[in-house]
Amino acid sequence: MRRYAVLTLTVTAIFLLIVGVFLRTPSLFFMSTTMIMTLLALRAQAHIATLGLRFERIAPHVMKAGELVTMRIRVWSTLRIRRPLLTIVDVIPPKLAADLDMRPLPVAPDAEAPIETRYELRPARRGVYRWSAIRVSSSDSLGLVWVNRTYRTEEFEAIVHPPLYPFSVDLLALSGFGANQSDQGRNRGQGMEPRGVREFVHGDALRTVHWRSTARTGKLQVKEFETGYNTQIALVIQLTYGSDIGVDVNTTLEAMCGHAAFLAEVMLNSGSTITLANVEPPDFPAAHSAALRKKQILDALAAIEATRTVPLASELAELEKRLETGQTVVVML
Repeated sequence: MRRYAVLTLTVTAIFLLIVGVFLRTPSLFFMSTTMIMTLLALRAQAHIATLGLRFERIAPHVMKAGELVTMRIRVWSTLRIRRPLLTIVDVIPPKLAADLDMRPLPVAPDAEAPIETRYELRPARRGVYRWSAIRVSSSDSLGLVWVNRTYRTEEFEAIVHPPLYPFSVDLLALSGFGANQSDQGRNRGQGMEPRGVREFVHGDALRTVHWRSTARTGKLQVKEFETGYNTQIALVIQLTYGSDIGVDVNTTLEAMCGHAAFLAEVMLNSGSTITLANVEPPDFPAAHSAALRKKQILDALAAIEATRTVPLASELAELEKRLETGQTVVVML
């Protein structure tokens, strides 16, 4: 409607100008000139309102696919002018958003103090995303002319972790030197040294409750032992080009990343160790803390893509040379 209004006024002004020239009527000429100058002034007002702005994004750098995240944009005015209300939109990568509420409240930036606007984002799929563009839209005082201006800010990076896809995990079968020796991998007795305290999760034994930490924090805390299973998992994910089948988030690679994230959480919570054998380099400094190690694995899973030209069989043959004694290999195809 605004476009049609401006077009109508422009055509009317030109028509009056032509008629005034042909009929030699000064009043029509002055009227058309006034209309044209008014439109130019309105456009100049809207254009000036988009100048002299500075932005800062305030948002988590680590997200999880499918979970709602609040993104905040803080804006300053570097010019001491009175501005109309501006609409600020974050130009995010198209593949990032599945459910996006891009209805930020109009704001009027001020030179004295920053103004903040926000929107909600639900990441669609895992990945590492970077963007820096912010689009500012301004209107004149009559609401007839709209001007858009794009600002480039400091690049923002967001790592979207894959969601957990639960499946049945046989801890005993993964804890021994092969499936036929699954009863040999499990540690028995109370000789294990605790390495820390963590929050209680379903399945923890009551005898491992750390009552002093529970009383201090108000939440049930349990002792985390150095190892619960003598399990060393080497996880291999097929990343061969053309092996990722499906559309959007419903692909085989997305499913494997979700299963791998769930397996990593289960094994790390049980005191086991897990490596991404064909993703992490051999000398990768794996964290000793279960929480930090889980973040390392999720960060790695967020970045992988099926772009390799080396067959999976060749990767497994090369991996065999680096396996430790008793290490269990889990291959996801």
